[in-house]
Amino acid sequence: MVSFWDFVSMGREQWKGQRSVLKAAVFLILGTPDTHTRLRNTYVINQIERLDLPPRSRVLDGGFGRAITLFWLARHHPDWRLTGVELDPLMAGDARRVIGRGDYPNLEIIEDSAEDLDEEGIYDLIISIDIIEHIEDDVGFLRRYLRALKPGGYLVLHVPKRHQEQWRLLPAFRQFHVHGFVRDKHTDEGIHHVRVHGHVRDEYTVEELGQVAEKAGFKILDLHETVGHWGEISFELNQLFWRYPALRYFFALLTYPIAVPMGYIDASRNHTTGNSLLLTATRE
Repeated sequence: MVSFWDFVSMGREQWKGQRSVLKAAVFLILGTPDTHTRLRNTYVINQIERLDLPPRSRVLDGGFGRAITLFWLARHHPDWRLTGVELDPLMAGDARRVIGRGDYPNLEIIEDSAEDLDEEGIYDLIISIDIIEHIEDDVGFLRRYLRALKPGGYLVLHVPKRHQEQWRLLPAFRQFHVHGFVRDKHTDEGIHHVRVHGHVRDEYTVEELGQVAEKAGFKILDLHETVGHWGEISFELNQLFWRYPALRYFFALLTYPIAVPMGYIDASRNHTTGNSLLLTATRE
């Protein structure tokens, strides 16, 4: 399970992947500056550690972002073989530099879209953290994951709950939204600019997420809410001026001593209600 020290230092290895000296220093000293990244990865890691996974498990993380969970698992389960797929070339490049400057022989990085996954029956565990709300065909996407799992393999999936149902402390966060980004896609015809969108739907309710997983063919083992009030307050302190990047970074540093312990308290609790959802399912 994720200890308090793990939570505080989460993302620290990313300093080795930064091009900027200032960013490298921030990651080295503080770990990831984003408390919501800490929260959702902690919930996922704790759930993975509860599963009965075999030695030398094969694990896929589709759309890994900062690869927080991948690097944690690579350190704590050196016999596992881990693969990370990431569409954003900057994130994929950062992760490759971390591997190149560290000791992660059990971790492979692939720059591609998890939507293009075309493997069958090879993974013991597939991880998806805040991804499918960006995918138009979420059922089809999860069917690819189902096919890629071994029989008896697990899916651990985290998503935000429908934002209209989320609890917010400050009114300004009711308009908080996720931006997309532009990437270069290399084809035989040359380089094309591809727009990767933010959320394509109003996230999920508990019932909707369960229905999507079942339509894809999964057997649901557990589905519950995460990120309670303490986690949301931690997130809002961290993103206090989210519309103004310079101010946001300054206040993220200023509120760090409060926001990070508050986030760990939240991640250590079970919630009857929260702002995100965590689903655990299996391929029968």
